Amino acid sequence: MSVESCVTIRSQILQRLATTSGHGIEDTALRLLALRNSGADPHALLGTQHRSGAWSALPDIEPLSAFHTALALLAIRPFQTSSVRQAAERAFEWLSELRGLESHWLWQWKFRLFDKQVRFDPSKSGWPWVPGTVSWVAPTALSLLAFRAWHRASPRTAAAAAMLMDRACPQGGWNAGNSVVFGVNLDPHPDFTAMAVLALGGCGPAYEALLNRSLNYLATRLEGSSSPYSLAWGVMALSANGHRDAGNLRRQLECCAAARSAALTQRVLALAALALEDPPCPFLEDPPYPFQEAP
Repeated sequence: MSVESCVTIRSQILQRLATTSGHGIEDTALRLLALRNSGADPHALLGTQHRSGAWSALPDIEPLSAFHTALALLAIRPFQTSSVRQAAERAFEWLSELRGLESHWLWQWKFRLFDKQVRFDPSKSGWPWVPGTVSWVAPTALSLLAFRAWHRASPRTAAAAAMLMDRACPQGGWNAGNSVVFGVNLDPHPDFTAMAVLALGGCGPAYEALLNRSLNYLATRLEGSSSPYSLAWGVMALSANGHRDAGNLRRQLECCAAARSAALTQRVLALAALALEDPPCPFLEDPPYPFQEAP
């Protein structure tokens, strides 16, 4: 498709986003981010923040969620009002206190000595989906992105990056949590891979080989894909890292969005709009804020 066609498709998506509302925090946050330059207002999202500082998948319904809290932080960052900064401060305090269960000494002892069905280093932890569970890839990646996007230094970020490196699949890419279970290598998943690649991009030479394998996996895995959700994440990840196949995936996304836009949910439409920006929005519009590598 031509540049003009891409602009037209994205404009149609933004028009639909502006005239409809979503269901849940992921819809609301991604819609806000996609419409950040089109008169969007963050107050609706701010109004769903829990008194603890966190967000949950649905307003006023627990459990609280690291993934949705981090996504909300990314969505409100362009709106630097006093109320936004206050909300962000509370959200980062909550994220800073939330840890995966494997970070506790008792769980580290359990995983090292008894529970060996999964392969990972329990000393390297990130963020769980919800309190009381172990670290997972998606909430850890989004939390890292939020800390970096807001230029927030934290002792948590280096350990979380090390956790992502430890949980990567041998061939590159990431599954939802672990890479090996019961001695079997798990296949990577494009959505989680793209999130992790965005979180780790530009973070030093220690990550380069893994990122290159993961980017190549994404390009190969998404070739011919008809999933606009996965394609949007993939386009943002490949574009943010200057991968040669980013343009091909972008054209695939344009075709999918044009053919199926009437049936797509708010979160998918918003992700497509972000990925079809020029350049695609990698959630980090400024140069990446680095974090120190874990020893």
